[in-house]
Amino acid sequence: MNTLQTLFASSALLPASLGVASPFEPISFSEIRGSGSSQTIEMEFTGIAGGGSEYRVQVGDRALQAGHITHTILSGPNAGSEFRTFCVEVGQNIGQGPLTYQVEELTDAPSPGGHYTQSEADGISAVLANAVALGWIDNRLQADTSQTDYIARMGAIQAAIWAEVDLGVDIFSSNTNESIRQAYLELTDGSTFDDSLRLQGVRALTHPVHQDMLYVIPLPPAAMAGLGMLGVCFGVRTWRRR
Repeated sequence: MNTLQTLFASSALLPASLGVASPFEPISFSEIRGSGSSQTIEMEFTGIAGGGSEYRVQVGDRALQAGHITHTILSGPNAGSEFRTFCVEVGQNIGQGPLTYQVEELTDAPSPGGHYTQSEADGISAVLANAVALGWIDNRLQADTSQTDYIARMGAIQAAIWAEVDLGVDIFSSNTNESIRQAYLELTDGSTFDDSLRLQGVRALTHPVHQDMLYVIPLPPAAMAGLGMLGVCFGVRTWRRR
């Protein structure tokens, strides 16, 4: 693991008492503006599940808050609805106030900086797909916030994403929350984690000066009738050790 060199301020991830989320309406294409390389979405950060210093993961030389990042969508027919996601880098602060994010391939993140390889992008997708298979999140990254160990599970998913892009996660550090550690070990267990799973439509939300996050582009209605959102690529299940 590389030592993380960052100016990331952990206090920028504000704690919030989120409780049980209101029903989430699936994201539609109309939330996304533009086409091709100019697709954007407007959102505003409202909090992160797991308020308090105890829900943290040691990443490089910092203990960072890890969990489900909550936003309000500001454009399209679902404007005002809630959207929860995870970040894919820790080199920038999360943005405050209304922000416009670019919808990019995972291999075009982070922005700015060196982009992730296809192998790293596949690793992120596999983490998400396995979390879906466990029933922790759905295939739009949303979750039942009343589920057992919700906060720990979301923290574990976030930690596993950071680990996939080699940001220096130390899951066994005394600074890593014990419940997140146990959920992480369950998620990444080598006997059950399937490296061949992929979450279809996963993209990066990039911003030039703020933290990059994840988004899922839905398939068109006609395609959804014949295809599942959780894709399986042929491969060999491999043993995973963090």
